[in-house]
Amino acid sequence: MSVSTFIAGLALLVLAAFFTGFTAVRLRTRLVPGWSGAPARLIEAVAATGLVVGSAELLGLFGLLQAAPLILLLGLVALAAWLGLTPRPPGPRDSVPPSPSVSTAAQLLAALVAFALFAQWGAFTSYNLDHGITNFDSVWYHMPFAAEIARTGSVTVLHHTETVFVNWFYPQNSELVHGVGMVLTGRDFVSIFINLAWLGLGLLAGWCVGRPYGRPHLTLIGVAVLMATHTLVVREPGTGKNDVMAAALILAAVAIMINRSSSGPEAKGRVSPDWVMAAGGLAVGLAAGTKVTALAPAFLVTCAVLYATVGGARLRAAAVWFPAVLLGGGWWYLRNLIHTGNPMPQVTSIGPIDLPGPDRLQVGRPDFSVAHYLTDTGIWKDYFVPGLEQGFGQVWPVLLAAVVAGLVLVMIKGPGRLTRTHGFVALLAIGAYLITPLGAAGPEGEPTAFAINLRFLIPALGLAVVLIPLASWFDRGWPRFALGALLVALMVGTSASDPVLSAPGRGFGIAIALLFVALPAAAWFGRERLAGLTGRLSPPAVGFGLAFVILAVVSWPIQRSYFENRYADFEPEAGLAQAYDWANHTKDAKIALAGTTAGFKEYGFFGSDLSNEVVYVGRDAPHGGFDAIGECAAFARAVNEIGPDYLVTSSYLNFDDYEHPIRSPETSWAENDAAALRPVVRSDRPEAPVVWRVTGEMDPALCARLGPEADYVPGLKDQ
Repeated sequence: MSVSTFIAGLALLVLAAFFTGFTAVRLRTRLVPGWSGAPARLIEAVAATGLVVGSAELLGLFGLLQAAPLILLLGLVALAAWLGLTPRPPGPRDSVPPSPSVSTAAQLLAALVAFALFAQWGAFTSYNLDHGITNFDSVWYHMPFAAEIARTGSVTVLHHTETVFVNWFYPQNSELVHGVGMVLTGRDFVSIFINLAWLGLGLLAGWCVGRPYGRPHLTLIGVAVLMATHTLVVREPGTGKNDVMAAALILAAVAIMINRSSSGPEAKGRVSPDWVMAAGGLAVGLAAGTKVTALAPAFLVTCAVLYATVGGARLRAAAVWFPAVLLGGGWWYLRNLIHTGNPMPQVTSIGPIDLPGPDRLQVGRPDFSVAHYLTDTGIWKDYFVPGLEQGFGQVWPVLLAAVVAGLVLVMIKGPGRLTRTHGFVALLAIGAYLITPLGAAGPEGEPTAFAINLRFLIPALGLAVVLIPLASWFDRGWPRFALGALLVALMVGTSASDPVLSAPGRGFGIAIALLFVALPAAAWFGRERLAGLTGRLSPPAVGFGLAFVILAVVSWPIQRSYFENRYADFEPEAGLAQAYDWANHTKDAKIALAGTTAGFKEYGFFGSDLSNEVVYVGRDAPHGGFDAIGECAAFARAVNEIGPDYLVTSSYLNFDDYEHPIRSPETSWAENDAAALRPVVRSDRPEAPVVWRVTGEMDPALCARLGPEADYVPGLKDQ
């Protein structure tokens, strides 16, 4: 990336952030003027996220999600907010959340915990800066979805990544945010840092949950316990994964509504429909539009809010809440409904009722739930206990016991109806995880994906750990101190396998923590002395601004190193390093992929500047399905229809044994047509992908010389 390109991208990012931030602040000061401090910043962050997602979706409906239209739209919205939304002082009917004093020691403890967590996440972010985004799900569909949104400027197209799963029906708020970064900069460098922002939002929400009750440090540490788990730390920092975004937004919704239930003219724990409720609904909708596994906690939080609404106002509350939810996440489900007649095509039946949805020709692995094995002691010994230890450390029994016991305590002694109901729905959300498909995916009797898919539990656990400190039992001094000690111990225990001080990227992690935790915290603790220097701006805001300026200055050499090393050594054991290196230096090409190994590792083929068009070779099936092609002649015709510059053929990815891929026929079909295809990248390993230069149209008639045994589909569902 040239210096001018880098500066232009940075300028567009700053401009978009300024317009979005200004509009969000203006909205909050006009509609929720009584809120200040951390809860006000939380509402503004949710509003800003909604503005980015909503603006990108609106433009994407018309294929116009490009840098100039996006900046113009955000600028016009900011201008309208400046001219039409005059900030107003709070009136007598406005809610004003209480803010009891918090000791300096408690604030310092929260800052130290946040510092350690950011250092930990920053260290793991550094790995992706050194190698490129290598996480499996990220290169499979998260980042390809984002790159395709950025390339086409559209949110209406279903991008097929392979023929085994149907993940093109997943909600894509997270991918849309990554896509916006790509649209503004032309690269994926910004994506490395996006999940650090969601981590910050989660911690802010955690602080806000306990703020009305004088214990924000405890609720923040509760969130930190969750975010420090191995399940998140090794997969989320610096990647396209979206578990942390979904969890942070669920926490934001809970925090907003708990602050609302602690203020206003209603009895404590009750709420009325207003703009604060709309903000909470927007956060829930954004979470539901991020990840399917967030639907259960999103639905249960919705039930809790409506149950806690004052009598006679539930219909009006629903009229406020649900439109905000739909604005935040409804588009992706509407798109599915248009394409298939079903907003969630993965769900093909509800009891005896059949729903429209695609039949899968191939399968990766059976999608058993945890409940399927719940009473199997052998599975517990061989898979569940080791998986829980890997995901949550040796302290997992203490963590889960504390969560269940704490939620029961919240249900009995929580401050008001809303908090007590949230405790109940958190237990239900944990129960919903047990029946979530893919929770114990793998062959019958071998749930090999259990440890990886513990992340499906994260939104429910996040809802749980943040509520426990609110129980009135912790109003007293020594129980509160004991809970704080337990939470700190759990954080250390859950992250013991990922220590900051020995991680390869610890220097970068500590630098990130110094910038975005230590610097703003120092400005906060010295706010009285700095007030005269910062004028109308709060010292912490100036601290954050200075941190971003420093990051912008040092980002030039960091991004240069990133693009020099991006995918230089990606999975050489699978033979992908050569193909990825070739793609990294290929621009503006149309690349067709065949064989699911290439599909599951699709992202690198977009190239370093994301200018390549990547298309997986398959055939459309009923109800939005996409199937493998099992006949040579049909494959040749499909490739000709795509008209690629290059064709990549690969093996069938074996989910049950990654090191032993299954032979797929596409390479032999390509070898059969030497006049149309010339190999440009080929490894000595027979299972490695082959890159072919397409010099002409394939001849389907040549397939006759291969014989019928050459036609087959690997990984058939009924095999």
